[in-house]
Amino acid sequence: MELAEQIQRDIGELVDKHRHVELDSPARNEKLQRWLASINSPTGTQKKRRRVMTWDKLNERVQQGYGMGHGADYQPWLTLRRKNSSRESNQVAAHLHPLHRVGYFFSRGEYQIALLLLWLQIHDLREQYPLWPIAHPHPLYGTPGTDGLQLGYCTGLFDIAAEAGIDHGYFPGADIPYVATIDFLVTVRNGNEFELVAISCKPIEDPDQEVKWRTLERLELERRYAERMGIRYLIMSSRFVPILMAGQLEWCMERASLSDVPHLAECVDEFSYEFAALPHLSVSDAVARASESQKMSLEEGWMVFRHCAWTQAIDIDLSVPLLTSYPARRNGRVLREKLRGSLFEGSAK
Repeated sequence: MELAEQIQRDIGELVDKHRHVELDSPARNEKLQRWLASINSPTGTQKKRRRVMTWDKLNERVQQGYGMGHGADYQPWLTLRRKNSSRESNQVAAHLHPLHRVGYFFSRGEYQIALLLLWLQIHDLREQYPLWPIAHPHPLYGTPGTDGLQLGYCTGLFDIAAEAGIDHGYFPGADIPYVATIDFLVTVRNGNEFELVAISCKPIEDPDQEVKWRTLERLELERRYAERMGIRYLIMSSRFVPILMAGQLEWCMERASLSDVPHLAECVDEFSYEFAALPHLSVSDAVARASESQKMSLEEGWMVFRHCAWTQAIDIDLSVPLLTSYPARRNGRVLREKLRGSLFEGSAK
């Protein structure tokens, strides 16, 4: 919890430093806010008063653990709320079975990329990860297995923005530096080695597509932050994962773990062996035969099949239609390794 403790101390110091500023004129500010809220809009409806971030609110969020933790204990800095709704994308809150927690995604494209990353057997995935404006411990602090590593300290994004001559930004209506986030911070592991990959997911479909200048500035700050930390940085189109593949990954991910049915988990090796020995049968018939050989019901057999497809204990290509009335298409393992190589080349696996 060194990261959490350090961030809390630093934010706490800023709270104490700025609290007197808020206490000097609360009544005046509140009166002004009420007056602004009472002004009618051109349509005749009242404008809703915007909630302004304060140092106390920021400190409270940090103390509650937002933006901290690893694996099942991670809490994204941003979560889905009604006021965060978007007219341009479908937001998704879904249980991430490999991580044993709920994930929050601000577009369906983000969610589909998360499905792919988890299928690639990454060690951890943290969505809506905060790029703290103040100096802070390395994002790997607290990761099980990193004890004793000299990870160093990270420069705050506020200083990185100043060096780049880019406006960092503040919370609306406040003098508090905004806590920027990156869509994904991925932890990749190979034995005792850990590396991070930062991924920004954007709705960019055409390389020649015009991108807003402020978006380019934010991407540059992300790139500089990752470079300063020695983290691999990627920008991915939200359309990177085909809809068909995403749907099949989602169907299989629901059985990524068989911890709730341990008697089925014990049959995975034999089930996958029996299935692989029947390459000319349709998927349905092969599942039925493998289920029968393990003395399990057909329903249980399909649960094990989905688990095997997710883990690739059964070599099956999930990027093409999974037609259960036809034999399974192989080479899923080859596809997974190619994707891992292209996304994490130069990183631990």
